[in-house]
Amino acid sequence: MKATGLLPTLVLALELAAVTVLARWHAAPDLFLTPDFRERCMTKVKAAWSNGRARSLAIVAMVLLTACPTRAQTQDRTLGVSEWAIWGASYSRQRDTAVPGQGIVVLQPDPHATAAWSSGATMPVPDAIAAGEHVTAVFWARAARPLRLTIALQGGAPAYARFGTAELRLTTGWQPVSVRGTAPTAFAAKSQSLSVPLGDSGAVVELGPVAFLRGMPSKADVAHAFAAFRPSEVTTDERIASEPGVALAGTLHLPLGVGHAPYPLAIVIQGHGPNGRGGYTDIIRRLTAHGIAALEYDKRGVGQSTGIYKEDVERLTADARAAVATMRRNPAIDGRRIALVGHSQGGVIAPAVAAADPTIAAVVTLAGSVGDGLSYLRQAMLSQMRAAGRPEAEAVPAADAALALLQARVDRKDAATIAQRRAEVIARFEAAGFPRPLAEGALERIDTEEVWRADKLHSASDLRALQMPVLAVFAEKDPLVVASVEAADARKALAANPRGSVVVLDGLSHWFQEGAVTGGEEEVARLGPNAGSPRLVALVGDWLDRVLGEKPQVAATAPPR
Repeated sequence: MKATGLLPTLVLALELAAVTVLARWHAAPDLFLTPDFRERCMTKVKAAWSNGRARSLAIVAMVLLTACPTRAQTQDRTLGVSEWAIWGASYSRQRDTAVPGQGIVVLQPDPHATAAWSSGATMPVPDAIAAGEHVTAVFWARAARPLRLTIALQGGAPAYARFGTAELRLTTGWQPVSVRGTAPTAFAAKSQSLSVPLGDSGAVVELGPVAFLRGMPSKADVAHAFAAFRPSEVTTDERIASEPGVALAGTLHLPLGVGHAPYPLAIVIQGHGPNGRGGYTDIIRRLTAHGIAALEYDKRGVGQSTGIYKEDVERLTADARAAVATMRRNPAIDGRRIALVGHSQGGVIAPAVAAADPTIAAVVTLAGSVGDGLSYLRQAMLSQMRAAGRPEAEAVPAADAALALLQARVDRKDAATIAQRRAEVIARFEAAGFPRPLAEGALERIDTEEVWRADKLHSASDLRALQMPVLAVFAEKDPLVVASVEAADARKALAANPRGSVVVLDGLSHWFQEGAVTGGEEEVARLGPNAGSPRLVALVGDWLDRVLGEKPQVAATAPPR
């Protein structure tokens, strides 16, 4: 065999040796070979094996070849703009078809800021990082004027230790920018973040999606990561004008790659308390994945909404009506196909809005109470005490005492009468077996303006008035809205509606989470997301698919890039 026959195998062995030495000596075990390059190398090695004098080099090449991982063994992630966490700055989420995924976040400068770290944006690195591993974060960005920024890959408080930094030059045009770091030690998933400080920028900055890439990605790798990014939705921020001085901050989730505008819409109405956006993620994702848009909003006086927070159901109902009116003016929404999805208190508000607006396409109530006026509250208290095992002879007098107090408040009785009624409530609750501190706590929850106003609630009457499709869902372990009573009342209220249905889901609590044992509020934190039961999500999603129209076909072409 001629000596020249050794040359291709020798070159191959040297190439692979260089790759491996770099990977090991420079603590870069994530350095990779592309699958096609590996295949070409393997072909050369097999050919060299037939050459007796080149066989030893072929063995070396084979060992080195198997020592280097391929791209297929690495894990890259591209995250949408909803994953950006903003601090210290006003911002809005908007749509721009010039970036992958079409979603952007627009950050306004703080004219009084003097330090870069006073505001900015951060996004957690989604996966664990091995010691010595390279990670590159690539994201789309632009600014209202040319701008220099220092960005970092770093840990959290208190040290905020960096393992990668980069100096950026943003322009007025969209461009992918990047920062790369090498982990000095192993990091847990989401313990490190991409950080973009903007406090002293003095200009509007817009950010798009982020690709987290392992190893030493090429331009082709980056392009592939963003080309493969196919989010099911794009979010935009909405301002909903309600009463004078009240503007609600909302997020509109529009489907991407499925269906077409104008889209059917589900407006999510939250439960009792100072709640903002973000509590119904699983349901919203299910809807957008099937071509149904979704709107969620901060209650008045909560989050980015203006006004004063107050649990006044009449005012909250007016806010929900304003959300409907605003969405009907949005060209991306089909105003004839708007559904209301209300949870708990929202399950009372949704029928009230629809009863006054028969053009609402559908109503879903999740653990929504069914009843009219103060007598309904008495029945609800009785149901809760019975569910807690209180004897009838004790529960009835306690509920009657609470009703007498509320009626006195509605009738604007004098202070002496109110004091007497309050004392009677405590006495009756103590007689029912409640220790004094619990009896006093019950009184404070009952004797509030919000509860007094229950005389104006007519959820049973509202349900009876509805002629559009209605789905009323209850949870078997709900300690607040007792399914055994409320579901029966809902069936009575919907008896004349051929498109009304009532479902009780076994094993779920008021918050519709799987794994409930007692159904109490103390279980909520450990049972996963609110309204996250897959059974509930599928039930609501499938039902809305049917009543708002057939499932749209997935778009044949990718969204604009």
